[in-house]
Amino acid sequence: MRLTPSLPACLALSCVSLAAFAAEGPPPPSVSQPSGINLGGTSFFDGFAGPPGLTHQTYLKFSTSSSIRDNGGKDNRNFDNPKINVITLINQFSYYSPDTIGGGAHLGWSLLVPVVSLDGDFGDNGVKLKDNGVGLGDVTVGPQIQFDPLLNAEGRPVFVQRVAFDTILPTGKYDKHKDLNPGSHYFSVNPYWAATLMPAPRWEVSWRLNYLYNFKNDDPASSSAQFFEGRPVRDTQSGQSAWANSTASYEVYPKISVGINGYYFRQISDDRVNGDRLSNSREKVLGIGPGLFWKITEDKAFWLNTYKETGVENRSKTDYAVQVRYVHKF
Repeated sequence: MRLTPSLPACLALSCVSLAAFAAEGPPPPSVSQPSGINLGGTSFFDGFAGPPGLTHQTYLKFSTSSSIRDNGGKDNRNFDNPKINVITLINQFSYYSPDTIGGGAHLGWSLLVPVVSLDGDFGDNGVKLKDNGVGLGDVTVGPQIQFDPLLNAEGRPVFVQRVAFDTILPTGKYDKHKDLNPGSHYFSVNPYWAATLMPAPRWEVSWRLNYLYNFKNDDPASSSAQFFEGRPVRDTQSGQSAWANSTASYEVYPKISVGINGYYFRQISDDRVNGDRLSNSREKVLGIGPGLFWKITEDKAFWLNTYKETGVENRSKTDYAVQVRYVHKF
C-alpha cells in the first residue's frame, strides 16, 4: 500500500501575538511567533510519503479572526471590533531518494514557498493594527529522513515515520512601519517528528510533534513608537514553543477517509524585548475540527481540513479556518 505524501506545511500569519495591554499609558511591544509555523497544515496520514522522487503540493487556506485575547484568555478591550482575514497559497516541492541507509531510511529535502494576503480592519474606538497587504511569505527549507513503513504479518502498513530539520528563512515581505506582515524578519529553526499508526484496517492515527526556536529580530515592526521599561524598543525575540498536530480518521468508502484533525500550541518561554523578559507574553491555542482525505490515485491525493480555536491566550482567536490541499508526484 502506498500513500501520497503528507509533508510539512508553512502556514502564514493567522494570529497576532500581543502581551496584555497596560490599563494606562502606551502598550508594551508586540512580539509575534513566525508566520511560517505549521498549525494544522498537515493532518491525515502525515507519517507517509509517496514513491521516491520529486513531489509537488499546493495548499490554499483561509482563516478569519474577530477577537484578540489577552494573557487571561479574555477579549483585549483595547481593540474595537477587530477583524483579521488571512489567505495563504503555498507551493511545496519535496524529494526523497530511492536509495536507503540504515535499513529503510531515505534522505530527502523539502522547500515551501508561501504567498500571503493580510487584511486587518479595526473599529474607531480602539487600537488599530496596520496590515502589509499581499506578498511573499517566509520560505521554509530543510533536510528530512523518511522511513519505510513497518508491515504486519499480512503485509499491511501499521506504522511509518519521518523526522525533519526545517529552517524558516526571513524572505517574506516586511515593513517595519506595519503591524501585520507576511514575513517575520528573523530566522527560526523548526525540527519535527511525524508519524502515522494504523492499528486496524481502515483506521488511522497521525501526529506531528514540533519544536520551535526563534532568533532575534533586530528591526521589529510597529505602526507606532514602541517603548519598554522607558527605553525605545531596539530588538525583540519570540519565545520558544512546542506544539502537536494530530488526527484520527476512518475509511468510510474505498480511498475516502473522514475524521477529526487538531493542533495544540504552547509557548514554553517568555518573549524578550531589548534582551529582557516580557512577562505574561506566552501564547497558547487549541484548534480542532472535522476533515477529509481522498486518495485519488497512487500519485495524487486531496485533503480538506477545518478548524475552530479555543483556549486562546496572547494572540488572535481564529473563528474558523478552511484549508484544501492537493499533492501529485511528477
